[in-house]
Amino acid sequence: MIDTNILLVDDDTDTCDSMSDVFMDLGYTVDTAHDGASAVELSGGHHYLLALLDYNMPGMDGLELCRRLKIMRPNIVVALITGFTSITTTGEAAEAGIRCSFLKPVDFSLLMPLVEKIVGNFVSRRSSEGANTC
Repeated sequence: MIDTNILLVDDDTDTCDSMSDVFMDLGYTVDTAHDGASAVELSGGHHYLLALLDYNMPGMDGLELCRRLKIMRPNIVVALITGFTSITTTGEAAEAGIRCSFLKPVDFSLLMPLVEKIVGNFVSRRSSEGANTC
């Protein structure tokens, strides 16, 4: 498995731990944060392909965090993880740069196609870039 960085942000440590364990068992590299400020700090020093953000967090919600991450890393793919169905039906998430939303508890059979597509696109880009440099 390619070293793929996923940023997982949720103020619920159990959710972070369980999701992180699943991704790591599948061979992905995962960093976790429990608030928006910590996530912004982590993002400053890492290149994440995917950020999975909780919507409802103290201090900075997932939409504001998405806006900040997109400024720092415009190509990052951001998905929202939420227990609030109303946010998934509004344009707010799309305007912030959220690609899609998943309801908690996250159904990995729905999430993994997104992850695999992002990784596949990244691998394809790296392969074609490598071919051009030889």
